[in-house]
Amino acid sequence: MADQPEPRSLSEILDAVRALGGERDTVSVDDVVNELGRASTAALLFVPAITATTPLSGIPGLSALCGIMIAVVSAQAVVGRHCLWLPRFITRRTVEGTRIHDSLDKVRPITTFLDRHTHERFHLLVRGPGTRALFALCMMGGMVMPFLEFIPFSASAVAACITLLTIAILTLDGLVALAGLCLVVAAGGLLAWLI
Repeated sequence: MADQPEPRSLSEILDAVRALGGERDTVSVDDVVNELGRASTAALLFVPAITATTPLSGIPGLSALCGIMIAVVSAQAVVGRHCLWLPRFITRRTVEGTRIHDSLDKVRPITTFLDRHTHERFHLLVRGPGTRALFALCMMGGMVMPFLEFIPFSASAVAACITLLTIAILTLDGLVALAGLCLVVAAGGLLAWLI
């Protein structure tokens, strides 16, 4: 929606997508992209990442779809592309509106807590080259998610890492970025052990 202000907080981003789920029988990826704005890179990473950590991840193929979307958006962020592009096979995918609304409703208290406790700090990790490094990690995480569909909770663990990294980018909070990097190392070790 061109005349709608871009969401600024994590809760506003989540609420924008929750509202779509409450208003429509089905919500497509294209609906979400249009609601958040094609240039909202970190927001377009945050939504699929946090979605893949909710009960929606139990829908067959959803974690893979979220991973592909994360990889495609992150890759464009790494090379500095401002006007984002997503392939048609991603944008036309839909999920039941009630499932989106109910699943995101469960994580709403978490975003409220994060909005209260995140703020700009440790800028080195979330500005300039630091931001591109975080986007590159998100891209790699997104690329592996489709291959983790059959290992229980593994795709959700990677999605949790990506969620933290995107929160760091959105809030310019380097401490959250540091926590995300620690979680990346832990998740990498766990995946290596499982594989």
